[in-house]
Amino acid sequence: MEAKGRLCLLRKSMSISYPIGESGQVLTLEQDVLDHFSRWRQSNPRMPEAGGQLFGVVRGQSVKLMRATGPRNSDRRGRFFFIADRFAERREISMLHKFGLHYLGDWHTHPEAFPAPSGTDLSSMADLFVRSKHDLNAFLMVIVGTADFPKGLHVSLHEANAWSALNPQREP
Repeated sequence: MEAKGRLCLLRKSMSISYPIGESGQVLTLEQDVLDHFSRWRQSNPRMPEAGGQLFGVVRGQSVKLMRATGPRNSDRRGRFFFIADRFAERREISMLHKFGLHYLGDWHTHPEAFPAPSGTDLSSMADLFVRSKHDLNAFLMVIVGTADFPKGLHVSLHEANAWSALNPQREP
C-alpha cells in the first residue's frame, strides 16, 4: 500500500532501565513517563520548574514506573523552585491506588543539562520518607534536566538517612 502525500511516522517505544543496587531489581521508566518528563523539561529560560509524583507497580524483581503526574495549577512554581500542593497529591495517591498503581516517589525539573539534587531536594525526600505511611524500602526521586535522556535524568533512591543514585543499564 502506498501512502502518497502523507508522512507516516512510527514512534519507537522507548524505556530506560536502572538496576537497583545488589537487590537484583530493575526499575524501568516507561515511554509515557519519559514523554511526560520531556513535555515539562525547562528548555526555555522562561519556563518555571515543574514536578509531581511517580506511580507504578512492583512485581518481583521488576519495578515499572508507569505514570508521572503534575504539575498542577495549585502548585507554586518559579524558575528555580517547585512547591507541590500536598493536599492534591494525597488525592492523586488515593485515586491511582484504586487503579493498581502505587506511589513510588516524586519528580521535578532543574534548569540545567545534567541535574543533581540540591540540599533542599535531599532533605525534602528524607523528610517525606519519614513522615509518610508506606511499606517501601526507599522513595524514588527523578530530576529532569535539559539534556537528552538518559543523561538528562538524575534517578535516585531515598531513605531517612541515606540516598543512592541509580545509573542506567547499558544496552547490549
